Amino acid sequence: MKGEPLITLDKISVRLFDKLYLQNISWQIGTHEQWAIVGPNGSGKTTLAKALFGGVPVVRGSVYGPSTGMQSVGYVSPELFRELFEREELEASFRDFSGRIHEMTTARDVVVRGVRNSGYPENEVQDRVHRVADKIGIEGILDRDICALSMGELCKVIIARSLMKDPALLILDEPFNGLDDGSRIALAETLDSLIQSGVCVVLITHRFEEILPRISHVLYMKDGEICAIGPKENVLRVVEMKDGRKDEARTFFPSKGYVSPVLEKEGIQRAEDLSQEDGRILIDMRNVTVRYGETVVLDAFNWRVRDGENWAILGENGAGKSTILKLILGDNLQSYSNEVFVFGRKKGDGVSIWEIKRQIGVVSTELQARYRKDVLAFDVVCSGFHDSIGLYQSCSAEQEKTAIRWMKTVGIEDLAGHAFEQLSYGQRKLTLIARAMVKSPVLLFLDEPCDGLDMANRDKILEIIDYIGCHTHTTLVYITHHENEIVPCITNSLTLHRGKIIESEENRRI
Repeated sequence: MKGEPLITLDKISVRLFDKLYLQNISWQIGTHEQWAIVGPNGSGKTTLAKALFGGVPVVRGSVYGPSTGMQSVGYVSPELFRELFEREELEASFRDFSGRIHEMTTARDVVVRGVRNSGYPENEVQDRVHRVADKIGIEGILDRDICALSMGELCKVIIARSLMKDPALLILDEPFNGLDDGSRIALAETLDSLIQSGVCVVLITHRFEEILPRISHVLYMKDGEICAIGPKENVLRVVEMKDGRKDEARTFFPSKGYVSPVLEKEGIQRAEDLSQEDGRILIDMRNVTVRYGETVVLDAFNWRVRDGENWAILGENGAGKSTILKLILGDNLQSYSNEVFVFGRKKGDGVSIWEIKRQIGVVSTELQARYRKDVLAFDVVCSGFHDSIGLYQSCSAEQEKTAIRWMKTVGIEDLAGHAFEQLSYGQRKLTLIARAMVKSPVLLFLDEPCDGLDMANRDKILEIIDYIGCHTHTTLVYITHHENEIVPCITNSLTLHRGKIIESEENRRI
């Protein structure tokens, strides 16, 4: 039953910066319909969703709801991570200036912001917090410092914040990014419960397998146009016929020794062209323990990485995977109170953070969320030479050539002159991979590198990662929740659970 329309887009066009997008687009969401928006990176999915609640300027056509007026809309997207980090950095600077260094922002504080200035009495606000937290499964982390939360836990906190006003329409832009299998299942069950309670959901995803069972309709976009729209089964059948594939059945595993024609043509350095001591210890973590109050994130953790090894790290949200990266980079101060050796030097023994970072490339959801907005994509890539957020030093002609070569390698050379903020989530990810590789790092950390990527770009990134692991002297540390995305170049793996290694495997190379 379609029922009264909840929201209608009538022949709209959207202006972003100096360009028109989504020209002459029409779409109607019925009160009893649940929608998924699918399509490749840069197709306009997020822009279309934002048009539903005024998140982008609609310069032509109309957006309207039922006769009773537009109902409340909740919105959850990767952009909110960046806003959260920016705000926390600002508040942390205020605390340092005023001497309030022991204060912190908790998950509860973030959730409460969902109804700030709403006029609700405090006891009702807290009742709402606990009701929503129970639905999302975050009761146990409400009073934890958000800096101690994993990206998956932060995602749940942001979803909880959006639910505080009991929205009639909930827009979820790639909500499963960064979540482990258990968390994805739990979130899907939560969303299913919300749909049953009467909340209308619009889900944006690149993975067909993430389309919830109760989704009734699908809208497929490409190049800023709606290419297919209607009941779920009909649209997915059309997309599979047009693209000649089924997304959830596709897995990419290049064979051992495979050389990408693109990479080969672009002259990316191969292992035989390099000289480096084989088998030296790059990372040595001895009996490392990290805790926040009563919460133990890493518990007597021991790990050693040698040159020539490529590691995969698996584990549920909060297992400690991202904490390992922060300790190695010096972004977690507890690295200095533990036995953490990087390139043979103990953290805190005179070696600077920047000296370490010059030899390490990083691609992570957190870095993507922190990256400043007003930077051209080309400058973002060039900033990899200086390990900066933004470009404050000029690059040599040779460095610029290398940056262009890597942008071409990952397929974004035509985006060089675009503002980083204008790029889609997946295009930003590709830009950051090029940024990480321009300096030919000794170590490359990849924290969920395929999150937010459509199938074609996932295939491309996995091909590039496998090539780097097989044919360069860059050692990989690949953090993921998707075991089917672990490429053949991976030689070793470990699985974490509550800060402890529960499984370790060597010689996985195919």
